[in-house]
Amino acid sequence: MLETMFVLLILTVFTWLSIPPSFSSVHLFAKRVMAYSVLTQEKAFVEKSEKEVRIETHKAVFDTIELEYPSRITCDPYTFHYNAKGNISRANTIKCYEGERTISLIFQLGSGRVRIE
Repeated sequence: MLETMFVLLILTVFTWLSIPPSFSSVHLFAKRVMAYSVLTQEKAFVEKSEKEVRIETHKAVFDTIELEYPSRITCDPYTFHYNAKGNISRANTIKCYEGERTISLIFQLGSGRVRIE
């Protein structure tokens, strides 16, 4: 029984070490910001109205939805809007930080596509 537990412990440690660093909390947070951005873009398109997105240092506002960041994460401020066709007003790269880790949210001009790097 002890040998089995020891083998399972070793497998657990190796599995934990093999998880890529991209699954940090800042990466998961960036995915959440990306999802809210896409949701806001779809709302602009469906409702045929302009929707503003404000990325602030410690929170983000997606039209009427406010997202508070975890205490250890900060982002560069940036404001843009999606027009009635769902297009973005300004392209930019936003950097979010969690200690030594940095992740970039890239908003592309025109279609408003967002990706994480």
